[in-house]
Amino acid sequence: MQDTYRPIRNLALHFGFKSLLNTTRVGDGYLNQDYYGNIGNITSGVSQTIAKPFLPHIGVDWTFLKRHELFIDISENVHTYAESGFKLSNSPFAVTQTAYNDARSTLRPETAWTYAIGYRYHDRLLGASVYAYRTNFNNRLQQITSGPAVNPISSVANVGGVTMNGVDAALTVTPLRNLAITNSISYNHAVYDDNITDSNGTHPTKGQQVVNYPRFMYKARLSYDWRSLSFYIDGNYVGQRNYDYEGEYRIPGYWLSNLGLQWHVKKTSDTGPRLGGFLRGLTLSFNLTNLTNTRYIATMGENGNPMNAASAYTDQSMLLGTPRMAFGAIKADF
Repeated sequence: MQDTYRPIRNLALHFGFKSLLNTTRVGDGYLNQDYYGNIGNITSGVSQTIAKPFLPHIGVDWTFLKRHELFIDISENVHTYAESGFKLSNSPFAVTQTAYNDARSTLRPETAWTYAIGYRYHDRLLGASVYAYRTNFNNRLQQITSGPAVNPISSVANVGGVTMNGVDAALTVTPLRNLAITNSISYNHAVYDDNITDSNGTHPTKGQQVVNYPRFMYKARLSYDWRSLSFYIDGNYVGQRNYDYEGEYRIPGYWLSNLGLQWHVKKTSDTGPRLGGFLRGLTLSFNLTNLTNTRYIATMGENGNPMNAASAYTDQSMLLGTPRMAFGAIKADF
């Protein structure tokens, strides 16, 4: 439910809330012992229910000068429990029955309060925005792995709270008609609020950046349209990421650049007869990705993350990014 109240013409106040009732049930699971080994049964015949009748949202939009807008947003949200195959995510059900039984008493739905304030400006020459936010997560569920590289032991644990403070800023300049230069930057300081305690003791995770999350990102893009041709070239940077929860092993940042070219032989919006008598539109495109053929880690944590560097070298939980690729495409509208 949501409503908007306008006390004056250039001020909008938004009030509302949403409700959530979700039950996740797990039936009888089968585990291929020939593949995984004799590790026991997987989670079966259990369920978890989340009931949140009141999740509020408050927003303010104030156009205080022509083309200048200030906005504020406050909201609470809750995440439903993830569902996936065995050991494929931070789902509390994607583990063995023993691991689920051990963690069941600590399972709580993950909630988050977000507070944000931002500013926007737009005219023919430029568009700019800046957005600052703070999010307080509670009962963050994380997948933790340990053991050998082949079929490591996977568990899902409640690691407590996470505090996230960040700023996003973007600037687009259009010095000439159909020419746009865009720059955007993002800083995200997301850290664990508590140390993690397990059967091996207490781990110093408090204040460490959340695993797999870069703290700094940047992207620049130049695009130009000329008659039936469209061209772009961009570059983006992803900063270093923590691989283990204690922050001892970090994946270095990387730069990527791409370019693309499109030829709209005939746009669907063009008037006149169909191309060849039957085509409403035809577009030819060419793209070249990872121009410098950079070697980088694209995906992390798809098999969970280790607790510290001692096991970081044995867990298979990284995927290499794609090398330089060139490909073309033909799009036809009939």
